[in-house]
Amino acid sequence: MDKSQRRSSLIVEDMPVLRPEDESEEVPSTVGRKTSLFSSDVWVDNTSPRVKKGRRLKTILTYSLVGLSSFILFLYLSFPFNVVKEVLIGKVNDTFMQNSVRLRLTVGNFKIKLPVGLSFEDIQFTNVNDPSSVLKLGKATVSLSPLSLFVGKLSAQVRVEQSGGNFELETSHGIADLISLGNSRRAMMIPKGTVELDFVRFDLRPLVSNFMTYYRTSNDPSLQTILPFLSTEIGGQLNGKLKVDMNATTDSLEKLNADVDLKIQKAYLEMKNETLPIPRQDFTDARIKIKLAKKSLDILPETKFIATDLGLNLSGRLSISDMMDVTDVKLNLGLSLKGKLEENYKTILPVSMGCDPAKFVDGKMEVEISGNLLARTCT
Repeated sequence: MDKSQRRSSLIVEDMPVLRPEDESEEVPSTVGRKTSLFSSDVWVDNTSPRVKKGRRLKTILTYSLVGLSSFILFLYLSFPFNVVKEVLIGKVNDTFMQNSVRLRLTVGNFKIKLPVGLSFEDIQFTNVNDPSSVLKLGKATVSLSPLSLFVGKLSAQVRVEQSGGNFELETSHGIADLISLGNSRRAMMIPKGTVELDFVRFDLRPLVSNFMTYYRTSNDPSLQTILPFLSTEIGGQLNGKLKVDMNATTDSLEKLNADVDLKIQKAYLEMKNETLPIPRQDFTDARIKIKLAKKSLDILPETKFIATDLGLNLSGRLSISDMMDVTDVKLNLGLSLKGKLEENYKTILPVSMGCDPAKFVDGKMEVEISGNLLARTCT
């Protein structure tokens, strides 16, 4: 200190410099940093190329899907359903005519069922000889399986609805087998594949009635002997399954296998011809169970028809040819009759089967029938 200065004076250099609290030293930090909307950082895309590629692909697929859906919708709305329907029905009726089938098909509505299928409504089969005889089916849908085409097969499902019941048909055949079938010149060829039928409460009366009318109006001389029976009314609800499996495309039944198990609920039989004194029969049990393998038709013991005045149990085997002729018969038959049936038919029925009427005792007969349809024995 300079001795000339007064002791109470202060030197500026000796005084501490005080900084305000808000002027503390700046520390570089990015925490809490806000980017301005006008900053260039906002306009810089830092997304990786891989993410950009994924977004671009997603956009392309979205637009493609929308375009395809729009095209399908436009095609569906503008499709000439009536023209296609008339062409299909015309082909079916032409086929009926060429094969002397006296039926004519008509369809009310026809639509394409997405993804791959067809839908028919108000289906009718009319007897050409008797226009009043009409078989009506409510609705039928046909669905194809696109995936089966990749393995060389054509698989389809058909569902027919009628009178509260229905039946479904599933079929699967090789495309190559169907092509060879179309190129074949043989009269009868069965394609390799499977066919399954599933009946659920399917009404039999319209089907049987039109079947009877079809043959009754055919004017076939060979049917004159059974003409009174063609006026029979048979009804009931059909339930059960039928499966057919063909191991090869051929005209022989050697490769054909079949399983049939059908039951008829609320079944009845009523004769409409007064020359046949048969009262109405209501069945409590009606079942058909058969198997076909290597041209041998086995009727299993579960096959039976039990009605008010009639009981029939049947089992055995029939050998058939490729022309569906029965070449050999071996059947076990149990027959029981009551009331008017016993009075009127206890002699006629055994004789018609080639059996001695004396075998019919106390309204019952149990026999074995063997041979063929033209020459058979009854023991």
